[in-house]
Amino acid sequence: MSVKSISSLKFNRFLPSRNHLRTVIGKEVEWYADDPENTIGTIAFSKQERGWNYAILKRDWMGDFQVCNLKTEFRNHRTASVDCVLAMREVEQSGQQTLSEITDG
Repeated sequence: MSVKSISSLKFNRFLPSRNHLRTVIGKEVEWYADDPENTIGTIAFSKQERGWNYAILKRDWMGDFQVCNLKTEFRNHRTASVDCVLAMREVEQSGQQTLSEITDG
């Protein structure tokens, strides 16, 4: 599976207009999507934590994006970016569930 860089505008089109992702992970600076656009990810910097974070979201059974992987406190942008892309590839290959699918049972 291939992961590509996308614009913030395209990334935000995938999400509801009132999403609170930024309040959870910080100021987003980079955005990704896999080729079929079933998995998306973003890199962010948190001033509070003084570190780099990422979130990976995957389409649920209704086609809405839900968080499936969230990692925090990377010391630099490059490490967070590499880890995010590798984790996105793993999510697609493994068929990993979203967090809401796990908690809903």
